[in-house]
Amino acid sequence: MWDSTVPMIGLAMRCDDLENLPVFALPERYGWRYFAPGDVDHWVRIERSAGEFDSDEAGVRGFRKYYPTDDFLGERMIFLTDGGVPFATATAWFGDDDRAVGRLHWVGMDEAHQGQGLSKPLVSLAMQRLRALGHRTAYLTTQTASWVAIKVYRQFGFYPDVRNAEELRGWEIASQCAGIDFLQDIPGRR
Repeated sequence: MWDSTVPMIGLAMRCDDLENLPVFALPERYGWRYFAPGDVDHWVRIERSAGEFDSDEAGVRGFRKYYPTDDFLGERMIFLTDGGVPFATATAWFGDDDRAVGRLHWVGMDEAHQGQGLSKPLVSLAMQRLRALGHRTAYLTTQTASWVAIKVYRQFGFYPDVRNAEELRGWEIASQCAGIDFLQDIPGRR
């Protein structure tokens, strides 16, 4: 869920332990599966509905920027389905600089399914997949406008990775919007 009323500041989060992750079951009505050929269109539709892109062309360009080939997607990109139709996605990816580090990447849900408690099962599946693929730590990038999602990520052990003064300001904004002091979660900062 996107909050366009707040300044847009990029943020990062880290999770130091993928061993003791909470598990949130997907309600019986829904299913899930990994990426298959032809799923780029589903991904673009989902991310457009979530507010990430303003056209299909921009969505395809965005997809191919991060996933130039479909290599690894069949074991790392997850789709939640409703009646077999994908409506949410998350990718259990690997780090840009260190492939041993996991990355929770491109979490998105179409607008019609938002606010129904499905983000936790989606993130749960992706985090379990990261662990199953051998990752022991993970990170993600997000933004102040996604403070609702940040509350979900926090439940999986993610905490702010503050890299500069602008990000500190972003965490203060996200904390105010959520009514949670996210900065208290930083190890050693209590």
